[in-house]
Amino acid sequence: MLANSIACNRLNVSKASGDTVFLNRDLSNGDLTQWTHRDFGSGTDAGSNTSGAGYLWYHANVGGRRAASITVTPTAHASPAANSDSVYLWEPRQFWNHQPYEIWLRTSVLFPSATTISSSGLSGEAPFAPTTGEWNWFLEFHNDSSPLPSCAKEFANISLDVKTDGPVLDGVVGTKNPRMALRIMGGSDCSPSIVWVDGPPLQWDHWYEILLHIKWDPKRGIVEWYLDNLSSPYYSNLKIPTLFTRPKGYVSPSYTSLTVPNYRLHATWNSTIYLGPLAVGSTKNSVLNALNATASASRMLRSRPPEPPVGHARRHCRADAQSDCLGQGRGAGSGCEVAGEEIEDIAEAHGAAGVSADSCV
Repeated sequence: MLANSIACNRLNVSKASGDTVFLNRDLSNGDLTQWTHRDFGSGTDAGSNTSGAGYLWYHANVGGRRAASITVTPTAHASPAANSDSVYLWEPRQFWNHQPYEIWLRTSVLFPSATTISSSGLSGEAPFAPTTGEWNWFLEFHNDSSPLPSCAKEFANISLDVKTDGPVLDGVVGTKNPRMALRIMGGSDCSPSIVWVDGPPLQWDHWYEILLHIKWDPKRGIVEWYLDNLSSPYYSNLKIPTLFTRPKGYVSPSYTSLTVPNYRLHATWNSTIYLGPLAVGSTKNSVLNALNATASASRMLRSRPPEPPVGHARRHCRADAQSDCLGQGRGAGSGCEVAGEEIEDIAEAHGAAGVSADSCV
């Protein structure tokens, strides 16, 4: 069976020559139904925005572009991982999630302050307020759910995150040096390679343009991360493990699937992330071109007034866990004073003292 899968993947690689778009979630339907699965925090494709868990809304215009809003709440638990809250948009595995595929992903993300929420926010949405440490995931190529040996230390192979410095505390807003970060895992699943790449200080109310270039390989993979500048990578490694190898008798190498979560340590406040149109393809040009028409249409929205806050709604559940590397990062200043003040206000309102969460799994 595994041999057949590998053979089919190689056949698909030959079919994907040229600028092939594998996945296009440009939000042109005017809702979130392009995404195969939506989990509001109470089970895959179950519930809605009125179910008392998380929120997944479509926006026609947030800062000049279409967006999916992904709002995590204290009652949203798309993942059964202990001491966590989560809401997902996700896709089942595709042939391009396997070795030897080389893919490109383009999307954008905005972390709203109270200013954006007041002009564009819908029911349940709130300013982005990260938890302490590294558990603020917003894009993952997740490792597969095949059986694993008892020694396995697998987590998502490629993850984008918001990290903060200082002690990891339960129920406390992370205010010290918030920044975007990339985590890359691969190699032996019992002693995996883990690479962290710290991004710049986080800016609220800024549309980050994101481009990922990934080659799936347990030894000689590729990871390039472009951030705002799509001409030059912020980080580039042309020989790095991006999949796991497993002992004989287990599926090896591993494969991935795409998840766009708002996934954090358990907290008492709502927190929103806006995701722009997303595309995955075989080349850089394929994903740039796939979203060009969407970008043109979005530019026309800038002249329109923002949509009024209205209410209505939808939800999933998969396993995940936090890695053992908590709060690792370099010091840097805040990138947005206004949002920094707002996040301090949220911190005062939501957590004077916290319980250590270093042992969360």
